[in-house]
Amino acid sequence: MIIINVIIILVLFLLIGYISGTYKDDWLFVKACGVSLVLMITALLSLAIAGGLVYILFAFLLHEKGSIFNILVISILAGGFLQFFFVRYMMRLNAYNETLIEILEYFIQWTTILFTLYQFIVTSKGTIAFISTLKINTHSLNITLLNIVILPVLLISWIGIAMTKVYIKDHYKDE
Repeated sequence: MIIINVIIILVLFLLIGYISGTYKDDWLFVKACGVSLVLMITALLSLAIAGGLVYILFAFLLHEKGSIFNILVISILAGGFLQFFFVRYMMRLNAYNETLIEILEYFIQWTTILFTLYQFIVTSKGTIAFISTLKINTHSLNITLLNIVILPVLLISWIGIAMTKVYIKDHYKDE
């Protein structure tokens, strides 16, 4: 069933890309899906590296416990900084295609909103009870996993993309 879902999602992305504009690149939305998958993997790597470094800094070097909020914010910002180099490299491979980076940013925004909406829906017992009457599977993602891993990875990707957009405008504005 998961393969059918993935195929439907890819076909919808193809349709969105074709309807919204195929003047320069027919496969732009599919290419953006592939690049965004790579960026999610590198964002997870960036989060692991940044989180580890922040933990070492606070726990061992500063002997400071720090609040979880501050540690999370610092880890996400540091991860976004690392992610910038991955995003910039990916964009260099695609000739700094501004349309591609814009689509990637939209993907991140849509996915973040989707997971936030999903989290809202599955934490409401009344909504889950109603959905189960519709014969829809109510098994849900672990909300803790969503909050600790998925949303920070999306934020790190978003930071990296935003930094790359600024970099492109600053370094390639005359071209």
